[in-house]
Amino acid sequence: MKRLFLLLAGILLVAWVAEAQLLGVGARVGIGTGSYEFDSISIDGGTLEPAGDRVGGFQTAIFARLSIPTFIYIQPELQLSQRDYIFGIKYPSAAKEYKTVRTYRLDVPLLVGFKLGNLRLFGGPVWRIGSRQFVKGGGSTDFDIVFNNNDIAATGGIAVEFDGLSVELRYVGYLEKTGSEVKVASQRRDVAVNHDGTVQINFGMFF
Repeated sequence: MKRLFLLLAGILLVAWVAEAQLLGVGARVGIGTGSYEFDSISIDGGTLEPAGDRVGGFQTAIFARLSIPTFIYIQPELQLSQRDYIFGIKYPSAAKEYKTVRTYRLDVPLLVGFKLGNLRLFGGPVWRIGSRQFVKGGGSTDFDIVFNNNDIAATGGIAVEFDGLSVELRYVGYLEKTGSEVKVASQRRDVAVNHDGTVQINFGMFF
């Protein structure tokens, strides 16, 4: 009986929140450009260095927004993003090889925001819950990298919203250095990443 009462109370609460228009569900899609910087390292008799100042990608997400009260909101999101990283490998007696690592990531941003008319300001942490990657590029050198999924990023931005449609600009990055492990031929090295951030432009709508 107690469980039934709690279930009915939960259903009534969700129905009240939806009826009061305090809860909304939507989706967004956008493009991004990211930068990835680390100090060059010596590995397998050569040098590994980042290549390409800005590399593009895209992201898409679904979200739920709970307004408490109407000018403050909490917005959990589930985001799928694609982003490329480019690395250069230079040996003394050979031309530089370029390796592109294409990553697909599933992230959970948790935003806290403020509404000022049609303007929104927001920010919060971003948890990475999964990733897949594929190495592309010419040359004969075997290369791989393992990104650290345990680091928590932060995001913040500004948006303009009108009639359930929005355009937003947000930045996603790590507040301190992160780490990755690279493999070149048969050698492995840890890389201390000085900067890893992405600027996004997103277009969103409520269902």
